[in-house]
Amino acid sequence: MENLSLNLTDIERKVLNILRENSRASVSEIAEELGVSRATASRAIRSLVNKGVRFTVDIPDNSPRAFIITRRPYERLGECYKLIDGRYLIIIKARDYNELIRVVEGIDDKMEVFIAIGVVGRNVVPMGLVCDYCGGPISMPIIYRRGKRTYYLCCETCLRELKKKLSKSKDKLGN
Repeated sequence: MENLSLNLTDIERKVLNILRENSRASVSEIAEELGVSRATASRAIRSLVNKGVRFTVDIPDNSPRAFIITRRPYERLGECYKLIDGRYLIIIKARDYNELIRVVEGIDDKMEVFIAIGVVGRNVVPMGLVCDYCGGPISMPIIYRRGKRTYYLCCETCLRELKKKLSKSKDKLGN
């Protein structure tokens, strides 16, 4: 939308105004707000694209972010990472807190949500995964869950030894 000297129709201007307010508005929502058919709203959007209008959202670095753990991926919402335990981490950036909350509330299978209000530092320290039993590096983890705790182990031997250690601890607590 850098070149505002485009010859825009009234409906195209209205579509742009709606999208400025809510960049995630669907064609159906736009049509309803304008009081036109979906086909008319869709044609207006196609016309804008053909005229060279680029639909992008600039989100500043200091914008709020949500880090959400879910059971399935949501690539369309932001960065999405598969975690070692099979769950997913989605990082969502928004222009403001209200937009962020709307997006987060739309995720039905969220397990944990962390809201950040700004970046503190950009120094990333690469860290490998280490075995919870021997402390050695893990290339392909063995995951063992016991109660509310999850252990990451490097090999079957460490898994077997950890189970022995935990059962001894349980026996000591029971006596």
